[in-house]
Amino acid sequence: QDELHRPAFPYKFKFKFDGCPNGCVCAMARSDFAVVGTWKDDIKIDQDAVKGYVGGEFAPNAGAHSGRDWGKFDIQKEVVDLCPSKCMKWDGSKLSIKTADCVRCMHCINTMPRALHIGDERGASILVGAKAPVVDGSQMGSLLVPFVSCEAPYDDVKEVIEKIWDWWMEEGKNR
Repeated sequence: QDELHRPAFPYKFKFKFDGCPNGCVCAMARSDFAVVGTWKDDIKIDQDAVKGYVGGEFAPNAGAHSGRDWGKFDIQKEVVDLCPSKCMKWDGSKLSIKTADCVRCMHCINTMPRALHIGDERGASILVGAKAPVVDGSQMGSLLVPFVSCEAPYDDVKEVIEKIWDWWMEEGKNR
């Protein structure tokens, strides 16, 4: 009972869980063990909705910046050119995404939520070792498991946790 209540760790061990790669709780940068929701297959593209954004029918960013006049939406400048992995192409009438190069930063989906949706094969990525020291700034966790299926009873995730805890109890530093 004591082991469950107060495990014999040399120092604290923080878990954080993000439901999607947007990282609203900063799991990737502020925890020892982060579980971040993601998908494995292609981003789903609704080409008619993409044309709606380009034509001004839909407000980009779900209307978050509608209080100001930012001018006409430029998909090349505001979405394709800002893709960190350069996996997107716009030929003037069709948007294409090379999934193998996508890093799932969520910028394109956040900018055009009616046109782009995450894939159907959903699960999580597991990252370890992040820290947020005051002087140096946040240091991202290292990607340990790129994709794991997350379905109850979550045995795949629990197995990774148990192995890390065994290592942490022996090798972790006091502070």
